[in-house]
Amino acid sequence: MELQQLERQIQKQLPRPNGVEIVKTKQFSIPIQTILAKYTPIRRIPMDILMKMMLLTFQTGRFQDVEMVADVLLVEALFIEDLLQKMKKTGLVTVEETIQLTEKGRSQLAAGIFEEQLEEMEQELYYSPLHEAFLQGELAEFDEFPDELSHEKMAVWTDEQIVAASSNDDDDETFITSINSAEELQIHDVPCFQYVLHDTNKNTFDIRVFNTFTNAWDVQLEQLIKASEQNDKN
Repeated sequence: MELQQLERQIQKQLPRPNGVEIVKTKQFSIPIQTILAKYTPIRRIPMDILMKMMLLTFQTGRFQDVEMVADVLLVEALFIEDLLQKMKKTGLVTVEETIQLTEKGRSQLAAGIFEEQLEEMEQELYYSPLHEAFLQGELAEFDEFPDELSHEKMAVWTDEQIVAASSNDDDDETFITSINSAEELQIHDVPCFQYVLHDTNKNTFDIRVFNTFTNAWDVQLEQLIKASEQNDKN
């Protein structure tokens, strides 16, 4: 993608009331770091009737095998066996001399919610040290990259930030409670366009910045640049 051509397109989209003119333009890059996050999500769903019946049965009686449970609940032993294995795997029951509920089993029975640990997943996330946050966007290929904006911020994130960035708001059943690992993969240069605006009616100046990664005007970068320029004046 040609950077100059995109900059001209963005400049045309810049909202400018009457009396406001562009007096200066600038291009710079910001670093975006790719992080490979690995986590084991948990699925939480309402407990089905048969699982509730089995857990209640184990809570109130002593059962040694699947056949005894099937006779009491009048359910095929095959269904009981499949569900019992699932309960063992997820830690809801233990099977020794008799089938016993664990503390986890009692807790989930009381809540009526079944929690199942899924297979480990991985996801690439994009962290911006200047924003001190993970950003949603798309990396684009450009014919050139301007100089990087001067800054002293390091890439420091928390597991809580990774959990929030990895979570899917459209999925009400699957949750991420912890991160297994986070690996730094690569740092990308992301071009940004800066415009200095002069309001001739008020004789005031303002700065607008367009971020090509988020494809949006970036208020946080604007505030960062304004604060930096103010410190330079002082």
